[in-house]
Amino acid sequence: MNKPGPHPWIRLLVSTALCWHLHLAVGPGHAQSRFDGEGRVVAVDESHGTVTLDHGPISGLMPAMRMAFPVQQAEQLLGLHGGALVRFSLQARGLEWVIAAIEPMEDHPQPILTSFPAPDFTLPTLSGAPIRFSDLRGKVVLLNFWATWCGSCRAEMPTIDALYRQYKDRGLEVLAVNLDLAPIAKIQDVDKAGVSLRVGLDPFSSAARTYRVLVLPTTYLIDRAGNVIVREIGGRDWLDGVSQRAVESLLQQPEATARR
Repeated sequence: MNKPGPHPWIRLLVSTALCWHLHLAVGPGHAQSRFDGEGRVVAVDESHGTVTLDHGPISGLMPAMRMAFPVQQAEQLLGLHGGALVRFSLQARGLEWVIAAIEPMEDHPQPILTSFPAPDFTLPTLSGAPIRFSDLRGKVVLLNFWATWCGSCRAEMPTIDALYRQYKDRGLEVLAVNLDLAPIAKIQDVDKAGVSLRVGLDPFSSAARTYRVLVLPTTYLIDRAGNVIVREIGGRDWLDGVSQRAVESLLQQPEATARR
C-alpha cells in the first residue's frame, strides 16, 4: 500500500523555505549583490583559500555566526591571523557568498565615548520570563552582546560576572544578550562555568541590529538615566582599572536624579 504523501501545506512550507534560501544565495536575482560586515578571524586556510570568521549580523543577509568563507583572491589571506578584527565585503558567486575584500582593523579598538538614549527592546530570557530593557532604568547597565561560538566572548564572560558580583549591591545590572541559533541547553552551559548573569535570547539579532552590533563581543555601558555612555568593541578584562573606574563613576550618579 502506498504511503500517503506529505500534506499540501507541508510541501508549501518546504518549497517556500527553499525559494527563500536561493533568494539569499543567488547573486543576480538578489536586490543587493554586495554586503559589508565586521568580525574576528578564527582560522585561515591558505591551501583551500578560505577564512573562518566570527562575524556580527550582516543586515539583509544573515545573523551573527561563525562561518568559513572562500576568498576571491588568495593574496587577500596574507597577513591575516587568528584573533584579528577585520572588515570585509561579501559578493555573490553562483550559489555561494565569497569575500571580495577583507582588511584588518585595529587589533583592539578603544572604547568609544558617546551619549544617546539606549533603545528599548523586549527579549525572552533563559529563565523563560521576558525582560524589557527599559525596566532596568535607574540602574547602571552593562549590556553585552555575545555568542557561544565566539571565543573572545567566552574569555571575557568570567570577568563580566566578577564585575557584576562586585558592584551589584551598588546598582550595577548586567544583561548578556545571546545571539545563538543553538539549542537553549548549549547556552545554559555558561552557568556551568561559574557565570550567573541574566541572559537574554536574541537568535534573530533584532536587538543586535537596533544597537548596530557588527563584531562580537560588543558591550555598552549605560547610565542610570538610560543613556549609552561607552561602547566597547571586542573582548576585554572587565576587572581592569579602566573598567572599574568607569563603572564606579556611573554608580555615583544618584538614582533619584536619573529617574527624572
